[in-house]
Amino acid sequence: MEQQKIDYVIFTTNDDPPLESFDLGVSYCYPKKIKEPLLSKPKNGFVNYHPAPLPKYKGPTELIKAIENKEMDWGVTVHYMDENYDTGPIIRVKKIPLNEPPSDGNELGPISHYFLFQLFKETIIEISKGKISSKPQLWNIQNLN
Repeated sequence: MEQQKIDYVIFTTNDDPPLESFDLGVSYCYPKKIKEPLLSKPKNGFVNYHPAPLPKYKGPTELIKAIENKEMDWGVTVHYMDENYDTGPIIRVKKIPLNEPPSDGNELGPISHYFLFQLFKETIIEISKGKISSKPQLWNIQNLN
């Protein structure tokens, strides 16, 4: 397998956002909302690697909700970001069948992050080249809360 490299710069909440445009913005489990004008700076958009299946489990409480629901069908998601939390078009959901319902976040969290990193490795090159499609999320009133 041929390795491909991507030039990157890492910014944190302590940094000022760049003034000039850049190719792609990547959020990996980042718990804060990325707002304008930063959100529209990347030419190929901003993507988020979310440790839960969208659209069912959006937001920062996804693990708690999954445990409460005794979830057996789990997954992780990469999606384009928009002005709301976890509502942008879905690029890919990697499904993770669970053998039993998760009992706590210390159990489900590591599973999610293991598969999320696999999803990152599978998709980041295609996304950075703009060669990947996405689908709008299907929403109903329950999903908006």
